[in-house]
Amino acid sequence: MRTIELPVTQEWTPELLEGLPPDYRYEVSEGRLIVAAAAMRPWHADAQGRIWHLLRTQGRHAYLEQGVVIGPGQLLTCDVGVFRDPPARSVAYHPAREFPLVVEVVSPDSRLEDREIKPPKYAGGGIPEYWRVEETDEGDAVVHQHRLIREVGAAPQYAESRVVLLGALEAESV
Repeated sequence: MRTIELPVTQEWTPELLEGLPPDYRYEVSEGRLIVAAAAMRPWHADAQGRIWHLLRTQGRHAYLEQGVVIGPGQLLTCDVGVFRDPPARSVAYHPAREFPLVVEVVSPDSRLEDREIKPPKYAGGGIPEYWRVEETDEGDAVVHQHRLIREVGAAPQYAESRVVLLGALEAESV
């Protein structure tokens, strides 16, 4: 077992998280620090890499494991983040406004987080597009594409705009 020395803090900031050991994934939800193992299943890593490659092939500024600053006490890490412009290379956590798209690849232990908890947070941060990648019973990757909608008097939310196999998206980009 490994012990992590945590700084004493009233509020977690991107700068504090960047100073923690890089072997883990860090998020802050409602002011609480969440530490997760960085290891992932091969299917997850494959789907994540394929999405990253697809977006890069399209000429987009896509990066793996990006920190997203939603607001005070809300720091998330997406599996793939797409930036409007090339990001600052020395910063690990970027404001939500810099992302036109974030992608989460669902694992057995992240279903609730990726389906129900993160989407409203990303929507609240104003990120225009959210993709959720799920594994089918056959082991394929299916992409649920969502677009941000804003209705008068309601919180921003995502509406599913398309469900497509990752292989079909890759074929469209060729």
